[in-house]
Amino acid sequence: MSALRPRKRFAQHFLKSATVITDIIDTVSPREGQCIVEVGPGDGALTRPLLQSGAQIVAVEFDRDAAKYLAQHLSQYPNLKLLNQDFLDFDPARAGLTSFTLVGNLPYNITSPVIDWVIRHRDLSERACLMVQKEVGARLAAQPNHKDWSPLSIFTQLYYQVRCCFDVAPRHFRPPPRVMSTFVALTRTPEPEIAHPALFEKVVRGSFRQRRKLLVNNLVPNIVATPQAARDILEETGLPPRCRAEQVSTAQFLTLTECLVLHNIL
Repeated sequence: MSALRPRKRFAQHFLKSATVITDIIDTVSPREGQCIVEVGPGDGALTRPLLQSGAQIVAVEFDRDAAKYLAQHLSQYPNLKLLNQDFLDFDPARAGLTSFTLVGNLPYNITSPVIDWVIRHRDLSERACLMVQKEVGARLAAQPNHKDWSPLSIFTQLYYQVRCCFDVAPRHFRPPPRVMSTFVALTRTPEPEIAHPALFEKVVRGSFRQRRKLLVNNLVPNIVATPQAARDILEETGLPPRCRAEQVSTAQFLTLTECLVLHNIL
């Protein structure tokens, strides 16, 4: 166990289980020469075995003390590039990366922003293997007609195949978090054709604005002016008048967006 203390202000929970670390490395399957970006390496519990694989590791650590600790204890590895900065400001293209796998035991308070970052940089990020809160993993992998189906599910699955690999109990971290964790693997899929991506995002997010409301009510007034107009659009799209957003598939949201554009509503 390292001497570096997790800091509450950074929501750090360091992995301490050799078994879990081995399971993560087996899932990532790092290979010599491969580029891996590690977000929030902390005390290096994952960094060291990743380096030992011969992969080229770019470790991005916001905590100045953790970055200093890593620089001191991993200086023998020439395949490590350590950056002390906010990961969300990290620009992989500017750093000269052309393709990489993202790996990280994420502080749970930045999970959604990191997923958004992965999607924004999907032209470079082939895979993302991340430790997340179990309920977030469920949302990432959810399907329509399930309570966990959400904008996060839709936008992630547009570009990545989601696999929840294994759960990790609190006792495997220091300090133990108050929730179960899940290690997820996102693997990039072929880019879908979306004619109006910004409008599609507006429709999806607006549709989930209040989950308990019917879809027709969430569409009014930010997307469609009147309830009757919303009902007409749903009928034309083939959606039941009393459906909720969690019942609508990605393909149906795409069709709904196209219908709204066709009628000059968006």
